[in-house]
Amino acid sequence: MITIRRPSYKDATQLSSMLCNDNILREDLKFGDSDKPTADDLLEKLKGWCRSRNAVTYIVLLNSMTVVGIISLSHINKEQKTARIGYWIGSRYRSKGYCTRAFQLVINEAVNRGITKLTSTIAEDNVHSRGIWDKLGGCTVEGDRGRLTYELLC
Repeated sequence: MITIRRPSYKDATQLSSMLCNDNILREDLKFGDSDKPTADDLLEKLKGWCRSRNAVTYIVLLNSMTVVGIISLSHINKEQKTARIGYWIGSRYRSKGYCTRAFQLVINEAVNRGITKLTSTIAEDNVHSRGIWDKLGGCTVEGDRGRLTYELLC
């Protein structure tokens, strides 16, 4: 079962381990060889990222104990009732429906915040991410230089 929650120090420890050891994820996120975040580093970066992007980040959990990734609402605009969704999942947890379920849970969080439109910009060749948006009713609203902007009305 997939759940989401705000990150704790224990969650950050699991995330840190994943970010230091999952070479596929590291490549996807464009981490350098020396970029090995600690739990403290990660929590500080998440706090700063959330502040600078008017965002809220959630940990994606399997069976309420195993961290499998992160999902966030960012660029939250209460007046326009819009936000962006971003996420990443550890490589060993992909293609199992975990991100789709987490996405559904974040849609509920968005609705509870009064958000009516969600967007994301996705690389055209990222068929897995595009598939999630397609499956949950998102549609492409524009494209430019190998990137597509998706929109989902809540």
